[in-house]
Amino acid sequence: MVNAGPKDAWDRRLPKSIDEFDWAQTPLGAKESWPAALRTTYDIMMGTEFATCATWGPEQTLIYNAAYIPFLGARHPDALGQPIHEVWSDVWGDIAPLIARARAGERVYMENMRLVMTRNGAPEDTYWTFSYSPLRDGDRVEGILDIAIETTGQVVAERERALVMAETTHRLKNTLALVQAIAQQTLRDVPDRERVQTFDDRLHALASAHDVLLQHDWNGADLKELIETALARVADPSRFDVEGPQLVVKAPIAQTVSLLVHELATNAIKYGALTEGTGRVSVSWAREGEHVRMEWRERGGPPAVTPKRKGFGSRLVSLGLTGAGGVEKDFGPEGLTVRLTASVESLLEA
Repeated sequence: MVNAGPKDAWDRRLPKSIDEFDWAQTPLGAKESWPAALRTTYDIMMGTEFATCATWGPEQTLIYNAAYIPFLGARHPDALGQPIHEVWSDVWGDIAPLIARARAGERVYMENMRLVMTRNGAPEDTYWTFSYSPLRDGDRVEGILDIAIETTGQVVAERERALVMAETTHRLKNTLALVQAIAQQTLRDVPDRERVQTFDDRLHALASAHDVLLQHDWNGADLKELIETALARVADPSRFDVEGPQLVVKAPIAQTVSLLVHELATNAIKYGALTEGTGRVSVSWAREGEHVRMEWRERGGPPAVTPKRKGFGSRLVSLGLTGAGGVEKDFGPEGLTVRLTASVESLLEA
C-alpha cells in the first residue's frame, strides 16, 4: 500500500478494467443480478477519488476502486473478486477482529494503526487511518465499506521530529547542568549562599520552561501550563489561583514568562502574601483586541512596600512579558499588584 492520489495519476484504463471485470465468475454473480444496495455502493465507490474498498456476502468478496489500487501493489488485479482474508493474509490477524465488529453492525474507526505488511518483497511497518462501516441489504449486514488513507509518512516524520526535540532538550538540560556545576565550583567560596541558591533556582525556572516547550515540540507553550509549572517549583500550588483563556506563547517568550513568574513568586514568599499562612496569589490574563493583559495580585499578606533598590528580579519584572516594558506595579496596603501588557503579535504564536 502507498499513498493514493487522484485517479488521473494512473492509467486511465484501470477504471475501465475494473468496470469490465467479469463478476459472474465470483460468488457475487453477474452485476446485473446484484441487490440494489450493492449496486449503489459500487457506483459510489467508482465515482469517488478516495481509496475505497468493500466486501459483500458470506465469502467477503473484495471490490475496490482505482484509487485503492496503489494500496494493493502486486496484488492487483488478482485481488478483484477474491475473499478479503486471502488478499490481505499478511495483516489478517490484525484487521479480522475489526471487520467482525463492522459485520456485527458497528462502525469502526482506527487512526494511525500499525500494520506489518509485505510489500516490495519484505515486511514493512505501515500506518493507516481508516473506517469500516456496515453495508446493509434491508435489515441484514451483508458487507463492509472501507475508506482508507496511509499515514506512514506522517507517523515516521512525527517520530523523527520527536526524537530531534528530545535530543535538543537533552542537550539543553546538559548545558544547564554544566552551567550549574561551573557556577557551584566558581562560587563555592562565596559567603552569601542565598545568592548562589537564587542563581540555581533561576536556572531551574529556565529548565521548567524547556520541559513545557518540549511537550509542544518547541512550537510555543501553553500559557497556563507554563505558569503553573513555574509556580509549582517555588511554592504550594494550592496558594495560587491561575485563570485565563488558552493562549500559546512563542518559545523565546515562554522562557521569559517562566523567569518572570518565578521572580514574582519568590518575592511573594520572602516579602509578600505568601509570608502569611492565609495569603494567596491570583494570576489571570485576558486577550483584549490586539493586546494580552496579565495580572499578578497578592492578597492576605502584609502591605506591599516599594523596594529601596532594584535587583535582578525587579529589573526582570520591569521588562515585562516580552522585554519591551508594559508594566504597572501597585504597592498597595492589601498587597502587591502587577499588571503586564504585551501585543498579541509579540507574545503569541500565530
